[in-house]
Amino acid sequence: MPRYRIKAPTRVTGLVVGVLFNQGVAEGEPSRQALAYFGRHAYRVTRLDEPAPAPAPADDPADPDAPKRPAKSASKADWVAYAVAQGVDPAEAEALTRDQLAERSAEPEGDAK
Repeated sequence: MPRYRIKAPTRVTGLVVGVLFNQGVAEGEPSRQALAYFGRHAYRVTRLDEPAPAPAPADDPADPDAPKRPAKSASKADWVAYAVAQGVDPAEAEALTRDQLAERSAEPEGDAK
Protein backbone atom coordinates (compact mmCIF):
# COMPACT_ATOMS: atom_id res chain seq x y z
CA MET A 1 0.00 0.00 0.00
CA PRO A 2 1.40 3.44 -0.85
CA ARG A 3 2.70 5.70 1.91
CA TYR A 4 1.66 9.34 2.13
CA ARG A 5 2.68 12.50 3.99
CA ILE A 6 -0.39 14.50 4.95
CA LYS A 7 -0.26 18.12 6.13
CA ALA A 8 -3.36 19.39 7.90
CA PRO A 9 -4.62 22.95 7.38
CA THR A 10 -4.08 23.45 11.14
CA ARG A 11 -1.44 22.17 13.60
CA VAL A 12 -3.69 19.40 14.90
CA THR A 13 -2.26 16.68 17.16
CA GLY A 14 -4.38 13.55 17.45
CA LEU A 15 -6.47 11.23 15.30
CA VAL A 16 -8.26 12.50 12.21
CA VAL A 17 -10.29 9.82 10.37
CA GLY A 18 -8.03 7.15 11.83
CA VAL A 19 -4.73 8.86 10.96
CA LEU A 20 -2.46 10.09 13.78
CA PHE A 21 -1.25 13.68 13.34
CA ASN A 22 1.52 15.41 15.28
CA GLN A 23 1.54 19.20 14.96
CA GLY A 24 -0.35 19.05 11.69
CA VAL A 25 1.72 16.34 9.95
CA ALA A 26 1.13 12.62 9.51
CA GLU A 27 2.83 9.86 7.53
CA GLY A 28 1.44 6.45 6.81
CA GLU A 29 -0.91 4.36 4.73
CA PRO A 30 -4.36 5.99 5.10
CA SER A 31 -7.51 4.34 3.81
CA ARG A 32 -9.15 5.45 0.56
CA GLN A 33 -11.91 7.06 2.60
CA ALA A 34 -9.36 9.02 4.65
CA LEU A 35 -7.63 10.20 1.46
CA ALA A 36 -10.97 11.34 0.05
CA TYR A 37 -11.71 13.20 3.32
CA PHE A 38 -8.31 14.92 3.24
CA GLY A 39 -8.88 15.94 -0.38
CA ARG A 40 -12.23 17.52 0.51
CA HIS A 41 -10.86 19.43 3.52
CA ALA A 42 -7.76 21.27 2.21
CA TYR A 43 -5.14 18.82 3.52
CA ARG A 44 -1.97 18.56 1.42
CA VAL A 45 -1.35 14.93 0.50
CA THR A 46 1.99 13.83 -0.95
CA ARG A 47 2.74 10.30 -2.05
CA LEU A 48 6.10 9.26 -0.57
CA ASP A 49 6.83 6.23 -2.70
CA GLU A 50 6.60 5.94 -6.43
CA PRO A 51 3.83 3.72 -7.72
CA ALA A 52 4.97 0.35 -9.01
CA PRO A 53 5.05 0.03 -12.78
CA ALA A 54 1.87 -1.36 -14.26
CA PRO A 55 2.05 -5.13 -14.59
CA ALA A 56 2.04 -6.61 -18.06
CA PRO A 57 -1.41 -7.67 -19.22
CA ALA A 58 -2.14 -11.26 -18.31
CA ASP A 59 -4.61 -13.78 -19.61
CA ASP A 60 -5.93 -14.24 -16.07
CA PRO A 61 -9.28 -12.67 -15.18
CA ALA A 62 -9.25 -9.36 -13.34
CA ASP A 63 -8.27 -9.36 -9.67
CA PRO A 64 -11.46 -10.13 -7.69
CA ASP A 65 -10.18 -7.96 -4.79
CA ALA A 66 -9.73 -4.88 -6.99
CA PRO A 67 -12.14 -2.03 -6.21
CA LYS A 68 -15.20 -2.13 -8.41
CA ARG A 69 -15.96 0.79 -10.69
CA PRO A 70 -18.88 2.76 -9.21
CA ALA A 71 -22.12 3.23 -11.11
CA LYS A 72 -22.17 6.43 -13.16
CA SER A 73 -24.87 7.72 -10.80
CA ALA A 74 -22.76 7.02 -7.67
CA SER A 75 -21.80 9.91 -5.39
CA LYS A 76 -18.76 12.05 -6.11
CA ALA A 77 -17.14 10.72 -2.90
CA ASP A 78 -17.42 7.17 -4.29
CA TRP A 79 -15.81 8.28 -7.55
CA VAL A 80 -13.01 10.14 -5.71
CA ALA A 81 -12.26 7.07 -3.58
CA TYR A 82 -12.22 4.88 -6.72
CA ALA A 83 -9.94 7.30 -8.61
CA VAL A 84 -7.51 7.48 -5.66
CA ALA A 85 -7.49 3.67 -5.50
CA GLN A 86 -6.55 3.70 -9.21
CA GLY A 87 -3.54 5.95 -8.48
CA VAL A 88 -4.98 9.41 -9.15
CA ASP A 89 -3.68 12.15 -6.85
CA PRO A 90 -6.37 12.85 -4.19
CA ALA A 91 -6.33 16.62 -4.75
CA GLU A 92 -6.61 16.14 -8.52
CA ALA A 93 -9.51 13.71 -8.10
CA GLU A 94 -11.31 16.08 -5.73
CA ALA A 95 -10.98 18.96 -8.23
CA LEU A 96 -12.86 17.02 -10.92
CA THR A 97 -16.63 16.65 -11.17
CA ARG A 98 -18.32 13.29 -10.76
CA ASP A 99 -18.91 13.08 -14.52
CA GLN A 100 -15.28 13.95 -15.30
CA LEU A 101 -14.11 11.21 -12.92
CA ALA A 102 -16.44 8.73 -14.63
CA GLU A 103 -15.14 9.73 -18.09
CA ARG A 104 -11.49 9.41 -17.01
CA SER A 105 -12.04 5.89 -15.80
CA ALA A 106 -14.22 4.74 -18.70
CA GLU A 107 -14.00 1.01 -19.29
CA PRO A 108 -12.52 -0.19 -22.57
CA GLU A 109 -15.23 -0.95 -25.13
CA GLY A 110 -14.72 -4.71 -24.87
CA ASP A 111 -15.26 -4.64 -21.08
CA ALA A 112 -18.37 -2.44 -21.01
CA LYS A 113 -21.46 -4.15 -19.64
